[in-house]
Amino acid sequence: MKRMMFILPMLLATMVSAQDLQTIAQRDLVGTARYVGMAGAMTAVGGDPSAVVDNPAGIGVFRRLDVSLSLDMNFDRVRWLESKQKAGEYNAFTASQASFIFALPSPSGRWHYNNVMFSYHRLASFNRRYMAFQTAEWSLADLMCLNTDGLPKSAVSSEGRWDNVNVGWLSCQAYDTHLISPTKEDSLVWENPLDDGQTVNNHFTITETGYVNQYALGWGGNFDDRLFLGVTLNMLSLYHNQTVQYYEEFGEGCGLDNNTYFSQSALGFNAAVGVIYHPIKWVRLGASFTTPSALTLTTTSYGNLSSTLWIPNAETGVKELSTHASATPQNRYTDRSLTMPLRVSVGAAFQCLNYGLLSVQYDYAHNKYINDIHTLRVGVEGVIVNHFFINAGYAFEGTFKKSSPIILDPTTVRTDAYTQTINNSQYITAGFGWRAHHVTVHAAYRLRMQQLDTYAHQLAEPYKLKALTHGLVVTIGFHTR
Repeated sequence: MKRMMFILPMLLATMVSAQDLQTIAQRDLVGTARYVGMAGAMTAVGGDPSAVVDNPAGIGVFRRLDVSLSLDMNFDRVRWLESKQKAGEYNAFTASQASFIFALPSPSGRWHYNNVMFSYHRLASFNRRYMAFQTAEWSLADLMCLNTDGLPKSAVSSEGRWDNVNVGWLSCQAYDTHLISPTKEDSLVWENPLDDGQTVNNHFTITETGYVNQYALGWGGNFDDRLFLGVTLNMLSLYHNQTVQYYEEFGEGCGLDNNTYFSQSALGFNAAVGVIYHPIKWVRLGASFTTPSALTLTTTSYGNLSSTLWIPNAETGVKELSTHASATPQNRYTDRSLTMPLRVSVGAAFQCLNYGLLSVQYDYAHNKYINDIHTLRVGVEGVIVNHFFINAGYAFEGTFKKSSPIILDPTTVRTDAYTQTINNSQYITAGFGWRAHHVTVHAAYRLRMQQLDTYAHQLAEPYKLKALTHGLVVTIGFHTR
């Protein structure tokens, strides 16, 4: 019988809530085509509806009524990092941005404009589907033993076990399906049917959908065309849906099948303030601060676990291959909250007469449960001929992970042991546009490259994956002269 011969350092664990926070805290490079084309390096530039997401002072740069809509098409491709073989793909289409900006001139004095903005932005999309497989030293059944050690048999077999806050649902399912059993009838130590040193072949498929949307009401002011101020009040809307199908083979005809469903939705609020300063004609400096936002999550989860094992016949004692299944109740609760990171953005833009500009930006995000996130963006824009312009950019975002892998809480009602860490994200972008008296049309291409460490469970070695997401963005804008 295979037993765990070590204890994980649980004091260093971030628990599965860190996985959720990592998921919902990430931001994609989405918005208007101009913003995407410059890799989002617009904190010091302003004058663009999506630049306002990073720095509300950009509202004050507008001098006319502006209405815009952006459409976004993503083609997500996941590959093995070493072999470069395809692991999955997913295509998604969305409206990524819409805004109405009213430029209200001041009648006199050095205060030139008081502008108001209503906007919608998609901050992140979770759409992805892929599969992975490996030969591993440790089984999910080993994790079940580890998480059940210390519990008596009655805790995982009693009628009220699903309501016992000290008992994890995965332990209950493991007992139902004979994947774990106490070493003795009254023992608090558990074992599984795998032999010592036995390897397993595992395979899983994951499908994720969802989004984080932001709805904002903002004000921006223009003082003497040198100082621009802005503030926004933001409502965040989150939906995340995840389905994981995990299969494992071990021994002659033996294996387990763990299918789980998890979804969460939430509303949250935050505020942002920003400033853009124009000290000399060809330089702009920008900075902003976004408060943390508390989200109250409504979560739904349930799972089905089955096993195929050689079990002794109760009458003859001869081992027979038999299948056993266990389904959890559907769990739904709304008393759990997470706090999104606070964010700080600083940037500088350098303009070369009317021929173009160079913009650099640094973003910092902080939350105590995940790493501090550092992002660097660089964007350039140039005018080709009258009314036509091109732009390009690069962005690098550091890791979200604080420990790898993230540890599953032994008492959780969730039965998905899968976790993932994003090692880094890089963006390469390019775009072109046409600006006339009343209409702006802009298109951009975005390539996102992510390195992912994906764990079937916390005892398994990671699947090393690389996700390439190709995006096309088109923005149509209307404005007064």
